[in-house]
Amino acid sequence: MVNKRKDLMPKFTWQRHNGYEVSSKGDFRFSAFMAIMPDGRSIEHHYQCDIKGYDPGGTDWRKGKGKPPLHKPVDIDLWDEYLTLWRIWARDKGEMLDQLAENVLSIGNGILSDCFATTDINQARALSVILNERDQNESSKKRIAREAARLRKEAKA
Repeated sequence: MVNKRKDLMPKFTWQRHNGYEVSSKGDFRFSAFMAIMPDGRSIEHHYQCDIKGYDPGGTDWRKGKGKPPLHKPVDIDLWDEYLTLWRIWARDKGEMLDQLAENVLSIGNGILSDCFATTDINQARALSVILNERDQNESSKKRIAREAARLRKEAKA
């Protein structure tokens, strides 16, 4: 079944090139090196050092770059772990994400890109998911508000 509801279609997508660049070669604010987590380390540090296990708690991200996890448990999903890091980072970045969404739609045609991406685990993909989630949440809130207003109106009639 094809989803024909425009409000449920993803507005943001990603690809390696020809979109709004979110690496250090573009809008560096959204680079995994510039996205600082609550402990002061970047998302890149967390992913390479902690999740992939090359320098737990450390900052030597080069040890894990381009390599598989050292001790990958069978139940770990690297993409899910990486996306979770970005969701944590994005939690209090509403205004910054609004600016990103505006830029991606006006400059990148809805496409985020990461020219350094060599796998599907990359910041352009993570940010496109987060922007789509925010967009869906806003659409849901608007639908709920319209429905609530309609019900209030009916109740008064």
